[in-house]
Amino acid sequence: MGTFYNNAVCDIYMGKGAGAKLMQDIRNAKKNVKIVSPYLSPFLIKELITLHSKGINIKLITSDEIEDFYGYEKNIHKLIIQNKHIDEEAKEKRDNLESLSGTLLFAMIGLAIVLFPLLYLLKDLKYALGFIVVILMFFARDQVVKKIKNTKVYHYTYKQLFPFKVFVSPNNGNSFNKTFIHSKIYVIDDEIAYLGSLNFTGSGVKENHETRIRTTDINAVHKIIEEVKELFFNSNLAERDIQFWGSQLYEELEN
Repeated sequence: MGTFYNNAVCDIYMGKGAGAKLMQDIRNAKKNVKIVSPYLSPFLIKELITLHSKGINIKLITSDEIEDFYGYEKNIHKLIIQNKHIDEEAKEKRDNLESLSGTLLFAMIGLAIVLFPLLYLLKDLKYALGFIVVILMFFARDQVVKKIKNTKVYHYTYKQLFPFKVFVSPNNGNSFNKTFIHSKIYVIDDEIAYLGSLNFTGSGVKENHETRIRTTDINAVHKIIEEVKELFFNSNLAERDIQFWGSQLYEELEN
């Protein structure tokens, strides 16, 4: 994979605050924003979430070396949505088992309440045999309770708020990925493109000494869009599984 384009007309910026114009263009997007950045800051993810809520199409490529993903206060967390599903057949089965468990418990207590006075007042040990029935009901109920616990009613799936890829970094012990997505690419409305050193992080867009170019050259932007598309759909790189990540991020209620 590789792209070369010659004689592109572009603006060049070097120094601190290299992201000021970039952020202005992103916030003014009318149709879509495409971003490739191995590192992300949660507060900048909030910018993308806001654009998405306004109907702007977002496409994001990053690595699993992003800043802390975990915690409900993290905006990155909001990129994954939990869907809870109910197995109605399993729910009906579990409801019936719970009803049976309640009936057995009521019968056990009721029988014990009857047997104790009879045994005490009549002094007849044959009534003690009734406790065998109580014990049998106890073990029967125990089996019913185990079945209740093993009957799974809920299952969870996860989906993305908008399309994004999180590629596995070779730095995280991955023996299959030898390629680290280190590119920083930004395309706004398929008309403006940025290339350079700045990540989509607070330090990248504000504090660090960075280099970046900005181009509206139609042919150059088209080449850059094609490269992002190829990376998104045909990279063949290992990526983080959204279903696994979702299960790590969200609480899944006990069945």
